[in-house]
Amino acid sequence: MIRPASFILSTGFAIILAGCAGVPASSNVVQKDVSTRSGLDTAWPHTVAEKQQTDEKVNALLKRELTPDTAAAVALLNNRRLRATFETIGISEADFLAATRLPNPSFSASVRWPDKQPRPPNVEFNLSFEVLNALFIPVRKKLAGEHLAIAQKQVAHEALALMADAKKAAYAIQAREEFRNRMAAILSVNQAAVNFAQRQFDAGNISRLDLLNQQSAMQEAQLELARTDAALQDDREKLNRLLGLSGDEINWQMTPGLPTPPEQETKSDSLEQTAIAQRLDLAAAESEVAAARSALAFKQTTRFLPIDATLGIDTEREPGGTGGHTHVTGPNVELALPVFNQGQADIARLSSDLRRAEANYEALAVDVQSEVRAARAALVAARTAAEYYDATIVPQRRAVSKETLLQYNAMQRSNYELLFAKQQELEAERGRIEAWRDYWLARVELERAVGGQLVVP
Repeated sequence: MIRPASFILSTGFAIILAGCAGVPASSNVVQKDVSTRSGLDTAWPHTVAEKQQTDEKVNALLKRELTPDTAAAVALLNNRRLRATFETIGISEADFLAATRLPNPSFSASVRWPDKQPRPPNVEFNLSFEVLNALFIPVRKKLAGEHLAIAQKQVAHEALALMADAKKAAYAIQAREEFRNRMAAILSVNQAAVNFAQRQFDAGNISRLDLLNQQSAMQEAQLELARTDAALQDDREKLNRLLGLSGDEINWQMTPGLPTPPEQETKSDSLEQTAIAQRLDLAAAESEVAAARSALAFKQTTRFLPIDATLGIDTEREPGGTGGHTHVTGPNVELALPVFNQGQADIARLSSDLRRAEANYEALAVDVQSEVRAARAALVAARTAAEYYDATIVPQRRAVSKETLLQYNAMQRSNYELLFAKQQELEAERGRIEAWRDYWLARVELERAVGGQLVVP
């Protein structure tokens, strides 16, 4: 004959073995997703030693000239907001642990005294356990695991978005520094031209108007250089925030000049399919659909089961009539029957959750494909414009400026015409730099839309 106490203990032990589970290594999952799509590492330091190790990696990167890729690497390791986002995974891990833990048993005791002699106390003890809650541990574990996977994908997606923002900020700085260097060279030429014009004016070879025009051009160049310096400082601070830098760390240097573009662009044939396959926000939305479907199916399956079931042991010591006492021991069961509430409201809510998750996934899938097409078109347009500047506009403006200078030296063109030609050349240089900057920004946006690095043919 099986004793009630032995049965309860053996059942509980079996449930413990079925329900115990460790938390998946979330940082490894996120690291793999980010590394696969970007080739870069990210970090979620917990201890002082891990933070020091991460700081050493960041310092090593900052000692060299930054590129857009190394700037993205620093951001993934050092951005504090990304670390805060990582903690949403920690919360989901805690929920996963809670879902795999047995409910605590309940213990109760009572002592009562009769109103007549003899008066030994009546003592009752009760130990109970929510067995139904424990039996559902595997299902709760599955649902919590799905929500943890969603959090992992969402954090990895945020990491890739941060990487894209850091690369765009770095490209903007490279373009600004290139234009700033060009402006400084123009200002140097203008200063030399003013000095020469002053000597010509003193000798009576040019009019005062020509001298004023030359001085005005130099002053405008000085103002433009000051504005460029201010904008460059703003660009640097934007990147500092993305990289999580302060103090002496902000004294980094950027590799000069925008990089050389690839000879060919990624073909558009498979970009949409690639985005559907590797966009992590889309994967998270798909996991939300699966989690909502699982929750609804579980509720529909268990709606007619007892809402709660408690199994336990109750023992009572009853005083005897001759001064002795008797122990009465046995199991007890308590069931909360689904008589009035059969889960109708929960099923309706979970059904709406499922339909909402499905609609969100479908909407995001449509948006992703549209984003890819728009980003690819912007990339092609930006490259076309930049190549046109290289091949036509800039060479033409340089030729005009050179020819105007020759005719100015031959006294065939005025000082004002020479200044205008130089201004047009400078505007062409600015347009070229901005066009290639726009190309690299568009390329980063296409990478963001696709959800990973572009494969160059």
